[in-house]
Amino acid sequence: MHLGSRSPSDGHINQVPITGVAAIVLGISFVETTFATLAILLRIYAANTGASRLRWDFWCVVGATILGIPTEALFIMACKYGIGKHVHTIAFDQLWEALKYSWIGIFTGLVGTLIGKTAIVAILYQVATPTQWKRKAFLISIGGANITVGIIQLLLSITQCSPYQKLWYQLLPGTCERTVVAFKFGYFQGSVAVMTDFLLAIYPITIVWNLQASLKTKIGFCILMAGGVICAVAAIMRTHYTTILRSPKDPTYDLVTFLAWASTELWFVTIIASIPPLRPLFLRWHGATKSLVSRSGPSSKATHGSIPLQSWNGQGSTSKENILQSKNDSVQIMVTKSYEVDNGQGIV
Repeated sequence: MHLGSRSPSDGHINQVPITGVAAIVLGISFVETTFATLAILLRIYAANTGASRLRWDFWCVVGATILGIPTEALFIMACKYGIGKHVHTIAFDQLWEALKYSWIGIFTGLVGTLIGKTAIVAILYQVATPTQWKRKAFLISIGGANITVGIIQLLLSITQCSPYQKLWYQLLPGTCERTVVAFKFGYFQGSVAVMTDFLLAIYPITIVWNLQASLKTKIGFCILMAGGVICAVAAIMRTHYTTILRSPKDPTYDLVTFLAWASTELWFVTIIASIPPLRPLFLRWHGATKSLVSRSGPSSKATHGSIPLQSWNGQGSTSKENILQSKNDSVQIMVTKSYEVDNGQGIV
């Protein structure tokens, strides 16, 4: 990295606009943050209305978001100080501040991503039955390996320089003797993250396909969880751009790409971990919409093969999802309330 004889900046940082590639990256990241936060709020709403329960995977998602929001704030400050701009256009004080906020954001984002992937493991773990101990052991092994490797990477990155401030303030007296070890291990950590994402994306196929559910339901669940492939792609790109952190030529300009992929990995993990638990809420809304449309339309006799639904006790939802099947017509119905099914020949 070339450091010219630039004088420190005297301008107030809050008056500095974020433009160019940094503005685009932060815009995309803001959308991801909004979706993740909205998903958490919907899960709280679903729990309050009885559509679902808050299990420990929810608290993992909350933990990831609690770390993710400050990470976004740190990335914004880094861009304010010059991330996304060429290094020769930035004053010394801005350069060091930009690198400092970037590194701290990388650390908090890494921890948030580890917690977010634990939420996905928790969701899949809860699907396994008590007798499927091999599946549970497999999931625990994946989650444990990902967390262990991630923590080691975090410690190596923080302690690679002595004093640690030299990591971003390169003119500070000291040494960075463990930089090579930290970056080599970074490739290994990235590989483990990619493997974890792919395994968690493929794993649902092995459990859903044997369940007594409709093909549409099976495919839908697999597609939702297969969103982890996006996380894997983000992890691949993040690992690829790790080389920039080792020997940057234009750190403030090149680093923005690394931060973009790291942020995408964090937020997509959080979003994907929130979507499956929201399915009962979406089913309830969909059922309410269909009921409203049915009531507003003209009344008519049920056509051949149709099955009228009658409320079990007339007191609304029991917050329990049931699958009811007609014996004669072999029609499977997914509902979010308790119902009796009357096919004209008595209650099924």
